[in-house]
Amino acid sequence: MHPRNRYRDKHDFPALCKLEPRLEAFLAPNPAGKLSLDFTRREALLLLNRTLLMRDYGLQHWDVPAGHLVPPLPGRLDYVHTLADLVPHARRVLDVGTGASVIYPILAVREYDWTVVGSEVNPESLRVAQAIVKFNPVLRGRVQLRQQTDPVRLFTGVVEPGEYFDATLCNPPFYADRSSAERAGRKKWEKLGRQDAGLSFGGADSELWTPGGELAFLRRMIRESDAYRTQVGWFTTLVSKKGYLDSARHELDRLEGARVRVMPMAQGNKKSRILAWTFGE
Repeated sequence: MHPRNRYRDKHDFPALCKLEPRLEAFLAPNPAGKLSLDFTRREALLLLNRTLLMRDYGLQHWDVPAGHLVPPLPGRLDYVHTLADLVPHARRVLDVGTGASVIYPILAVREYDWTVVGSEVNPESLRVAQAIVKFNPVLRGRVQLRQQTDPVRLFTGVVEPGEYFDATLCNPPFYADRSSAERAGRKKWEKLGRQDAGLSFGGADSELWTPGGELAFLRRMIRESDAYRTQVGWFTTLVSKKGYLDSARHELDRLEGARVRVMPMAQGNKKSRILAWTFGE
């Protein structure tokens, strides 16, 4: 994890249970015999996230209804810290596909006092995210949410004429269809000895899959970024598979003046990377 990630150390679950007693029902010894949370249970992760967001970030309300993704907090925080390393003087950022949890704007505002615009194509996800912002005074005036009405566009219809973002961030949909997402979920939990977990973290279609999968999404983002080269300092996105980087670099090589960086991230055995590009000096 990033050295500034406040969740680098193991959670103190007894202390967290004092703040949220319902967490205790999801505690059990892990294979090493130490007390841990059953992270395959969506409700467990939801309760943990809510407790951490209230304790560490000053939120008063946070909930993600069934059918929407509950994001693991440490990995999302790693992205925000890595982006801050890339753009240390950032003030205003765009979160492409913010989701119902509006998690990146929360972390960006509370860790770095950034102003964040979050875009979302799913109307229900947008309504949930708007409610989270509305009922948390620490977010008001710092987070603005915008509806993306065109499902194949990422910046068009969201980035307004004349406005500027120091950086963008994006957690892309990784799969080509919902069945692919469900198969990947089952395979993941079967490795951990669970046969019934499936998509235990949930996820709306727009959060999980897109026509052509992650690679097609990445290509669209790169191509569309060319039209906004003067309005964004650094474009960034997560890339789940290292093999996708060659295709991404090929697309970027076609754009005049693009400079590229790849920043690795790792949480435990999970490895990913951030692809970043800029048209500036």
